[in-house]
Amino acid sequence: MVGQLRLQYDAAARLGVPAHVTLLYPFRPAEALAGEIEALREVCAAIEAFPFAFTEVRRFSATAYLHPDKSERFVQMIRALVKRWPMCEPYGGAFADIIPHLTVADKVNIETLGAVDESLRSQLPIRCVANEVLLLSSDQGGMWSKRASFSLAPAGTV
Repeated sequence: MVGQLRLQYDAAARLGVPAHVTLLYPFRPAEALAGEIEALREVCAAIEAFPFAFTEVRRFSATAYLHPDKSERFVQMIRALVKRWPMCEPYGGAFADIIPHLTVADKVNIETLGAVDESLRSQLPIRCVANEVLLLSSDQGGMWSKRASFSLAPAGTV
């Protein structure tokens, strides 16, 4: 539902980053990722999958994003990851608050923000299930790809 908009208005999409809610960025250097796979699997296995919906279009200064209705669940996931990797603060500690979101348009002008907002509103809510965590990494050219995926625990099992 957001693919075309992201390709047009979010450079990360053109670099291979799928639509997502960021949990931890930056994470670990590419050369250290292999040593973190099992720990990531364990942390994710202790988190229950959950349904949620993107229910609102919101904005940062030059960004339009979808806001999830169960944002606190994403914050809990982020906190579980930070507890295991305290040196990996979300966005390098640049922001005081954690705001889970799916970026649709980034670094765009006010007119584009309005057009993206208008386009998305008619599609809401977008119902989803958080049941997997992806580990993405970038190559020397800046292209991103999936290194691994980790299933969350089935609902009612943790």
